[in-house]
Amino acid sequence: MGKSSSKSKLKRRHHTVPRLLLRRFADGEQIVRVPLDGGERRQVGIADVTVHRDFYSMRGEGGQLDDTVENLLADLEGKAAKIIRKIAQGVWPLAVEERAVVAEWIAAQHARIPAARTAQNEMADHLGKILIAMGGKPEIRRHLEEEEGRTVVDEGVEEMWESLTDFDSYSAELSVNEHVVYMAQSMKAAYEIFMGRAWGLIKFERRTLLIPDHPVTLVRDEDMPAFLGVGLGTAAAILMPIDRRAAIMMAGPGEDFVVRPHAKLAKELNQRFAFNARKELYHHPDDRPLEGIRLPPVRERECG
Repeated sequence: MGKSSSKSKLKRRHHTVPRLLLRRFADGEQIVRVPLDGGERRQVGIADVTVHRDFYSMRGEGGQLDDTVENLLADLEGKAAKIIRKIAQGVWPLAVEERAVVAEWIAAQHARIPAARTAQNEMADHLGKILIAMGGKPEIRRHLEEEEGRTVVDEGVEEMWESLTDFDSYSAELSVNEHVVYMAQSMKAAYEIFMGRAWGLIKFERRTLLIPDHPVTLVRDEDMPAFLGVGLGTAAAILMPIDRRAAIMMAGPGEDFVVRPHAKLAKELNQRFAFNARKELYHHPDDRPLEGIRLPPVRERECG
């Protein structure tokens, strides 16, 4: 990763859903925010939704912040913007080069969300605690003596053991730098999966769609056992809202296609998008995409 230009102001307010996407569900710069915790539904500026401070800011050896990742995401957003406009206008199918840009952009959207980071932290925390339990006190003693360069008394081992095995009192988190590595790996894997699927365009004339704070939505294969979960590789379909009247569907291998729109399909999509939200969802101020839609509770955990 390169360094941010010293002449440019460091970007610290990072959107986890790009403004390119939010604007397609907004009236100018205004969008309706619907919290899942029962809070007030109201119009807000898109500049103030899905914003997390320093979410993609890596740190150098001296602790300085680096907004290279945010800049790279902005560059990708710029490349995708023109193509997304064309799709929303009904241009379909895409040329291979355009499809590749959009696939990379959707892969970024799948990897950049807070849920991905939460899942990585939960897995790291779970694995770390398993390793502590498996290593037991001998491993604690070895680690302490290696760190301190001297023999450690039993009381020190006991104290550390009690602290580390009080698993409910703490949770481990990866650094932003580590998350960025995982994000890059996830984007590469997602891109390859997306490019191997057939893409369908769903475009409505009258019905409208909502967008959740985590837009890439997976549809479970009904033939797969529920306990296996659902991932990009096993999903029967992958849905991505790109406009208040358009969405992309990625199905199995094959030729790209167009889906016939109808009112029932719009409701089904909005229900799926709503259930994929973690904390809130959004829609155009003039639209009513939540009619007949059940809202889920706030989702705090990703791994069980």
